[in-house]
Amino acid sequence: MRPGSPGPLGGLSRRLLRFIVLFSLAFTLLASAVQLYFEYRREMQGIESRLEVIRSGYLESLERSLWDLNQAQLDIQLRGLADFPDIAWVRLHSDDYQLLRGRALSASSVRSERFELAFRLPDGTLRDLGTLEVASDLGAIRARLVASGLANLLWMGLFICGLAVALSGLFHRLVTRHLLAMAAFSRRLAQGERGEPFRLDKRRRGQGDELDAVAQALDDMRQAIVDDLRRREADRLALQDKRDELQRMVELRTASLHRAKEQAEAANLAKSRFLATISHELRTPLNGILGMAELLRTSQRGAEDRKRLQALHKAGEGLLATLNDLLDFAKLEEGEVAPEPVAFSLRELLDEVITLLEPRALANGTRLQGATDSAIAERFRGAEQFLRQVLTNLLANAIKFTEGGHVEVRVELLGSEPGRQRLRLSVTDDGIGIAEAVQARIFERFVQADERVARRYGGAGLGLAVCKRLLQAMGGEILLSSREGEGSRFWFDLDLECLDRQLPETQPASSAQAIRPLDVLVVEDVELNREVARGLLERDGHRVSFAVDAQPALDLCRRQRFDLILLDVHLPGMSGTELCRLLRDDPAGLDRDVPVFAFTASLEADRVQGYLDAGMQGVIGKPIRLETLRQVLAQVAATAEVTGLLQESVLEGHREHLGDARLARLLRLLLERLAIDGAALLEALRQGDAARSADLAHRLASAADALGGRALANLLRHLEADAERGFLAGYADRLQGLLERSEAAFQGALAKYESL
Repeated sequence: MRPGSPGPLGGLSRRLLRFIVLFSLAFTLLASAVQLYFEYRREMQGIESRLEVIRSGYLESLERSLWDLNQAQLDIQLRGLADFPDIAWVRLHSDDYQLLRGRALSASSVRSERFELAFRLPDGTLRDLGTLEVASDLGAIRARLVASGLANLLWMGLFICGLAVALSGLFHRLVTRHLLAMAAFSRRLAQGERGEPFRLDKRRRGQGDELDAVAQALDDMRQAIVDDLRRREADRLALQDKRDELQRMVELRTASLHRAKEQAEAANLAKSRFLATISHELRTPLNGILGMAELLRTSQRGAEDRKRLQALHKAGEGLLATLNDLLDFAKLEEGEVAPEPVAFSLRELLDEVITLLEPRALANGTRLQGATDSAIAERFRGAEQFLRQVLTNLLANAIKFTEGGHVEVRVELLGSEPGRQRLRLSVTDDGIGIAEAVQARIFERFVQADERVARRYGGAGLGLAVCKRLLQAMGGEILLSSREGEGSRFWFDLDLECLDRQLPETQPASSAQAIRPLDVLVVEDVELNREVARGLLERDGHRVSFAVDAQPALDLCRRQRFDLILLDVHLPGMSGTELCRLLRDDPAGLDRDVPVFAFTASLEADRVQGYLDAGMQGVIGKPIRLETLRQVLAQVAATAEVTGLLQESVLEGHREHLGDARLARLLRLLLERLAIDGAALLEALRQGDAARSADLAHRLASAADALGGRALANLLRHLEADAERGFLAGYADRLQGLLERSEAAFQGALAKYESL
């Protein structure tokens, strides 16, 4: 028998047996209760009839005997009453007698009945003689009822159990065993045994009963399963053939797609390499062309030479603009450029773009104007760099195709809601216009109005395509309205977030005179690029040193501290990023924290991120633009006071709060500390005492930093950290030189404040 399957009297038979027993027991209990009720009523009626007999047949004789004071007769009469069935006792209460006959029982098991005794005199008056109390034995009645009920329950229970067992056996023979056979047949079907038909172990009479119908249905199901399996096998074989055929087709298609994928990846890789190569190969000579042209333009030459140099510089700028358009569009197609929301002033952005392009407009005899709706917010958050490039491209195009005319950029407010404004920016010119046939595809790459325009004005036809892609990235769309010979109008709508806080005000250095002379190290292996850098930097009064490779640059940085390092990223033998990491990690170097800017023509997004990850502060693209270089120099000069020997702003702050005399006293105390603890620290370094070196460096760093000695404090903190790891190599010589220069700087500050 299978585990878990019901036995011969399991399942339905057991439930039927339980049902019959429980139902019969409940019926028996109910019937017994009804029977006991009626027997109890019969017993109570018997008691009532006996009491009625006493009332009608005995009371009068008792009254006579009590009147006659015949105690013997009273005793006989009372004993006779006590002998009645179910009479427990009788009691006579009178003034003359107190008699009790029978057995005394508890009050809870008897029923007491009182009879008043009175004698009627001949004159008809009644004389009260006492009372007769008769107690019926209820306990005996209950005992008889319980015995009778138990006997009935016993016999009926035996009868019911026998009947239940007989019915269960009969049900098992007629039903249950056949159900078990059907279950076993179903399991065999599930296990795959479908060869034998199903038959019940019973004689079939006539058309059969319900079990025969179920058995026939099971056998029909077996046959249907067999037929279905045969059909499925046939279908499987057919599908196998189809699948093999499809597999061959998929393999062929996969191989074709794999080849196409490899070709596409190779093409994409070739494109990336081409862009990187053309960027470097074109920007490097352009750097020399534009740099030399810039240097020669400002030299003492004749008007004709200056005119030729101006034409040369303008041609180089045009070539650079075309190259930038090509690279920008390639980046947009690759999805490398994403809008970065920043806080900006739209009015300031327009002023800067107009200021940048105004010389070009004046050279073209064109009047350039801007107009801004007065209701436009002062500050916004959005992709300011994208918006700047779009406006620059549109205005540059308008100026290029408008000679002796008028170009206007206008900003209008279309609608406002809390925290946002919808703006329309438009650029309108009265130049040559665009033919209607070309307007539908003017925003496609490498498309210009016609060949005549391309030959006369030049360009790669990418500026408007770049604008379209940039605006799509910002969620806008550029539109065009133009008529050939009458001018053009480009416009686009943008939703921008308004800001309430003030934008930080910056004062960019626009002239070389605003920048103090700096010590600049240029690491560049191309002689032409070195000459351009030398001319541009020395013209503004800066001191320039050169290195053509990594090792000479490291040697220079160990001997001299610079204010700025311009580092070419394509060096022979070692990349600029590797050299920057060596400079940052060199324990013997003096320029570990000096600003380093990449000096390169490779401006792809992933490459720029690599420069920053290597520890550089920014990028100066080749060819060098004088304004860009001056902005970097101004930024370095602005922070040089912080990163130099003394932070003058700290000393001035102390002077404002403490006064000249107390500040001078603090400087004298610091000089004494530097002399004593500095000598002790140098001695500890030479002896290799790391613990004492770390302690002295910590104390001196705090003292120097408190009075603006930032360079000395930075070196001492580096020393403290390395000393805690047991590393002291190279620090003694570096520290000695910096201590001497810092003491001299503090002496100069002390002399300054003592003289005030």
